[in-house]
Amino acid sequence: MSLYKAFFKIIKKNLFSVLLYLGIAVGVVMLLNGIYADNESKKAKLDKYNIYVENQDDSEYATAVAEYLKKAHNVKDKELTEDQVKDLLYYEQIVAYIRIPKGFGETFAATGENKIVNMYDDSMPVGIYISLQLDNYLNALRGYVEQGLSVSEASAKTEESLDITKYVSIEAEEKQANGTLKGNFNYLPYGILTVLIMGVFPAVVAFNKGEKKNRLQVSSMSSGKRSGWILAAAATFSLVVLVILVTVASVMGGSGGSVPGNVDGEVTSTAAKSILFTETWWLAVANAAVFTLVVAMMISMLANVPFFANAPAAAFSNIIGLGFCFLGGTFVPLSILGDGVKKVGQFLPNYWYSTAVTRIFDGGTFADVWDCFAIQLGFGLACLFIGLAVARVTADQKQLA
Repeated sequence: MSLYKAFFKIIKKNLFSVLLYLGIAVGVVMLLNGIYADNESKKAKLDKYNIYVENQDDSEYATAVAEYLKKAHNVKDKELTEDQVKDLLYYEQIVAYIRIPKGFGETFAATGENKIVNMYDDSMPVGIYISLQLDNYLNALRGYVEQGLSVSEASAKTEESLDITKYVSIEAEEKQANGTLKGNFNYLPYGILTVLIMGVFPAVVAFNKGEKKNRLQVSSMSSGKRSGWILAAAATFSLVVLVILVTVASVMGGSGGSVPGNVDGEVTSTAAKSILFTETWWLAVANAAVFTLVVAMMISMLANVPFFANAPAAAFSNIIGLGFCFLGGTFVPLSILGDGVKKVGQFLPNYWYSTAVTRIFDGGTFADVWDCFAIQLGFGLACLFIGLAVARVTADQKQLA
């Protein structure tokens, strides 16, 4: 028990660094959670552009087109001359000048011909987009009128049918209800790596060198018991860190991670909250626990190798933490990593952790992620055996000397 207490006394000496990196990890989750929620929870909407509309016709069709453009874009109300319009287009204050000529309504009703003039800068494709938008509107408008609806009724029906944002929102609700929680769990490896290295690594190193090591070797306590107490202390600290980070990720994903709710643009966090304590959530927690165990095994190797044991913990925390996270898909999604980076990343536990997170939140079960767990544990066991082998060789060399 004395070793157990001594372990935490050493951590207490480094408490500021541990809390600092823990705060950074929590801050990263909160910051990226806010960005993700802000982007994903809003109702999808089409881009609006600054345009100028000149309506020279007084027909119902012309009025309907002008009203539609006012709803779809930001229309300049001030009357402008031709030179002013050209200047605004040149300086990109407006992206298009739309003129509805006199007689447009009569011609359109009779033949369906579109005589609307759209003047825009050819180097800006947004002008073509607005032309296509107008064509779609007029084609749908004419179709509804031919079915017997009035122009105003046909215009309302057309606007509703062309509003694709509600369909995008519905699909987003179905596919991304757990998106924010997924993002939060994907960022956890950074916190686990940095905090454990700053806390566990200095403590394990302290027991393996100097006067502490000599006193332990001459004590009446067996080596197995000594290792057991140190292991128990490291496991306790790792578990506390894991619980804190998982709690933050879950709370932020459940309350802050709102998802698209209805076609009016309102959002709800009900779907995100419902994910907590489901099979998906438990698998994500298990994945984080496996990764934590692997990191602890890796730290034991670093602490037993003399070259690494003499290095400062902060160096490992920054180099390993950032390096593993960028190469393993923690900060940069695996889908956009280059093939070369992926090949390197496959040798790191972060890569398989991120792969497991993707599979879990895409609806996978344990059968879909067990291989990711196994590969992570394989990496950890390799580190553990390397550390034990190096420690054994180092001890034998000291005895021969």
